Amino acid sequence: MANYKQTCLSATERVYHTRTIETLTCYHREMAKILMNSEYSFPKANKMKRNNSESLDAKIKSNTIEKKAVDNAYERILETLKQQNNYNQSDIEPYFSHHHSQVMQLAKFGYLSALAYNSDNVFNNHSPLLKEQEKKITDDLCKLIGFSSEDAFGHITTSHTLACYEILWALRNLKTLPMAIARHPKSRDLVADKKAFELFNMSVTDILAISEQLNERGIFDDVSHLTCRGTGMTKTMHLGKLLVPVSRFEFWKKAMDILGLGYDNLIALPIDETFKTDIEKTRSIVFRLIEQGEPILGVIGILGAPSYGCVDKLKPLFELRKECEEKYNNSFYIHIDASQFGYMKSLFLDDNYEIIPYQILCGKLKKEAPLLELTSEIYESITQLSLADSVSFEPFQAGFSPYPTGIVCIKDARISRFLTNPPRLCPEQADDVPEIDGIQSAPAVASMWSVHQLYPFTSSGYGKYAQIQWETRVKLEQFFNQAAAFEKEGERYYIRILSASDFNKLNFAIVKKGNKDLETQNDLNKTIYENLVIKSHHKQDLSLLTLCARNSDDAPAQFCSECGFDSNEWETIKHLNLLQLTIKSTEICDEQQIEAGYQYIKKVVLSALDQ
Repeated sequence: MANYKQTCLSATERVYHTRTIETLTCYHREMAKILMNSEYSFPKANKMKRNNSESLDAKIKSNTIEKKAVDNAYERILETLKQQNNYNQSDIEPYFSHHHSQVMQLAKFGYLSALAYNSDNVFNNHSPLLKEQEKKITDDLCKLIGFSSEDAFGHITTSHTLACYEILWALRNLKTLPMAIARHPKSRDLVADKKAFELFNMSVTDILAISEQLNERGIFDDVSHLTCRGTGMTKTMHLGKLLVPVSRFEFWKKAMDILGLGYDNLIALPIDETFKTDIEKTRSIVFRLIEQGEPILGVIGILGAPSYGCVDKLKPLFELRKECEEKYNNSFYIHIDASQFGYMKSLFLDDNYEIIPYQILCGKLKKEAPLLELTSEIYESITQLSLADSVSFEPFQAGFSPYPTGIVCIKDARISRFLTNPPRLCPEQADDVPEIDGIQSAPAVASMWSVHQLYPFTSSGYGKYAQIQWETRVKLEQFFNQAAAFEKEGERYYIRILSASDFNKLNFAIVKKGNKDLETQNDLNKTIYENLVIKSHHKQDLSLLTLCARNSDDAPAQFCSECGFDSNEWETIKHLNLLQLTIKSTEICDEQQIEAGYQYIKKVVLSALDQ
């Protein structure tokens, strides 16, 4: 394998470390020279009229004031980068951060190269090389999921948010097709044997099969115009409910608004005491909807909740869909939001991209990282990811790539037909642009492609670093649980861990000993966070996590009880402020580094308590 230390930043070699500052300063200086001397940005007609004495470079050399202004601009760039270096660099190991994850050197080189050579910083269908790179990226991730690269479809978006919106956009268009088929005189015979309720609840596979027949008859575009794409959402196009875990309710609520599907058609799935989607209550909701004749637009699963850091029970969700198909002849679409932990599946694959059997993987982890306990529930959720209809990723969260990037992978490429605008402008046009945002960042694509050249998504590649992050979180959590209380101005404080994370997120509260008021407790943790932001000018090491009845049901009540609060405190206040660390280190941490991590957090907390 390659020497990762030469290509991936160590925990002490930050994104804005000294060498990078020097590199970027030189880069800015060289790019400025190119722009000052460039003639390609002027029309050919003007080139003949221009001479060296009129060039910007000559004017600057002959004008002390302008030359000083340019020099000052360089100094401001350097000073800004130095400040960013100071604000983003942690004093100790391991490296804690929320969004500022480590970025591979190779990823940065890819980013800067594409930025320098792509004149408009844009990647679209007119960039053959970048299209080839996108294909490599999406093929790798489809292989990671377990999708067939021949049948699947994937592409890069400018954010994970747009990747999810795109899925809902396609699903909306797909689910209105059966009604359109029933309305068109040349296609209604294809669904003549189905009642209205059956049209609303056709499986994705059946709808795509009928769409093939529309293509054979040459009427796909005409029928497609009778879906919501042409007519808008009419009263006859009731698509039913979208079921979403309560932790992601607000995210998908915005999507329902944008796509005209309506808040009322969104159902929040409750969570259990472990902060995972309650599968039994989900089962009851699904059966109730079916028995009431209410269609189900789709169900969203979470592979690593952005808030708590836990993995949903995905295997029972797939089993539930199969049960509905067999018992009620009713199916629904399943999309998995894998923005946080999608890349973690690498840990479960051998060098041939085959799933490692559970017992063998447990034995491997016991040998390499004895503190890690892999439950069969998590194993089944991650290894059965291929049963989903689509999966979305956020590479900047866990893929060592810079922002802005999002990726969507769809099991059946035929769904991409519902992301294009019929009819085609030109009959001979073979392909349209199947995407919601139209263009992407060329440097971001090149950056991800560079990462994919180095890291195989297997247990010996990226999986090794996923394991290190997981192990570091477990070590730090154990140390926090065993640590003694600390004092500040005569008051004693201790750290209480919320044990909900399954990977690299660590959620905890600073609790004041003897305090029985939850509102005071919340103010304390909010003050720590806000003071940290003021002192560091950056939300770097800690982020504020607010749990409330709206995004967590009553799951935080047990944690409040563990912190010494009466049950009526949660019932009255109904929200809980926590602090969160996201472990981004890619180096194995020993006991000294873990203790140093605790001491650093303690130092941050004590400093933030200063009014």
